[in-house]
Amino acid sequence: MTNPVRVLAVAAHADDEVLGAGGTLAEHAAAGHPVAVLILSSSATSRPGPDSETVRDHRAACARKVAELYGAELTLGDLPDNAFDTVGRLHITQTVEQAVREWQPTIVYTHSTADLSHDHQLVAAATAAATRPQPGTTVRTVLAWEVRSATEWGPERAFRPTWFQALTPAAVALRRQALDLYSSELRRRPHTRSVQALDAQLLTRGAQIGVEAAEAFEVIRHVHHPLGAEQ
Repeated sequence: MTNPVRVLAVAAHADDEVLGAGGTLAEHAAAGHPVAVLILSSSATSRPGPDSETVRDHRAACARKVAELYGAELTLGDLPDNAFDTVGRLHITQTVEQAVREWQPTIVYTHSTADLSHDHQLVAAATAAATRPQPGTTVRTVLAWEVRSATEWGPERAFRPTWFQALTPAAVALRRQALDLYSSELRRRPHTRSVQALDAQLLTRGAQIGVEAAEAFEVIRHVHHPLGAEQ
């Protein structure tokens, strides 16, 4: 008997989960799949100033509203923004391991190592380590998303998706609602993180597979069991 689908999204910052997989998470939610989101930072330490605490609280509040929109369980950390390397890789990996252990997901979404953001790279590596195949693990699939203004500027390699999720109009609409909740993190056109650019990204990925809209992922790992075998 196949295990029911359980989803975990591991994001470095509040809003990455929507930028990377907002439509896909909506599809999972619509299918009745339990969804959990681990956000490692709502910090605003990369934006110094007297209002940094206010920004952090606002980001955290937005993340909670987005999780509620998706009907998702939320775990919110407070690692220093753009300074994940100051806390050590082991701590990040153990944080993801704890989420995997508690939620027991079958599919995990996270960042790509192709990203410009060092925080994203560290989370990608930590998630790959935390989900490595072990006897009795529930994780079958680990996918890496793209985040505009980070993934397309990766200095070492290009993001090369091989897994696409077609999106229904309802999923696209829910993703837009979530982005509206994170409106303080968006930018005006022609910025790559403008609403128009983000919508265009869905159309481009959709066109690549012959549908109206889609999100694209790199496959970090996919464990396929023999057909008919109990999982």
